[in-house]
Amino acid sequence: MRIAMIMVAWGVAIAVTGPAMGATKPRKTGRAPLLMAVTQCRTIADPAARLTCFDTSVAALDSAEKTQTVVVIDQQQVRETRRNLFGISLPDIGLFGSGDDLPQIETTLANASVDDAGRWSFILADGAHWVQTDDNIIARRPRANDKVIIKRAALGSFRLSVGGQPGVKAKRQN
Repeated sequence: MRIAMIMVAWGVAIAVTGPAMGATKPRKTGRAPLLMAVTQCRTIADPAARLTCFDTSVAALDSAEKTQTVVVIDQQQVRETRRNLFGISLPDIGLFGSGDDLPQIETTLANASVDDAGRWSFILADGAHWVQTDDNIIARRPRANDKVIIKRAALGSFRLSVGGQPGVKAKRQN
């Protein structure tokens, strides 16, 4: 559910930024018109007119936020979203910062299973699903609540270490 909400927020962000997707670097745009309308109210000298302006523009901004035409998130929400999206390849539109400045995550294991080829599948505490992509052997069977560390590796790959064991190459499935 949480990942679905994040993906909806991501989709809204993509829809709002639209043309910036084709650019190599995100295009710097000015403030959103609804936010500009609120801040412009401060320039009105007459107190009654200023209050009317604030009431009108704040109501429009509130309505847009409720319908997700405008999405407002704070820095803590950005950090949390980046952590939840760790390992998912998405276009960098500049909304959540560069993924490279989050070199690793630490979490706990909810469940692990092994397939017929001896490759592991890991479900983490946050619901993220990672699968082993190399043939390295994990000596001790991973158990629920084992500490998991996932680090960025070369060429966009990831190394997953569970229960303090040597890491294996892994990729995120969801």
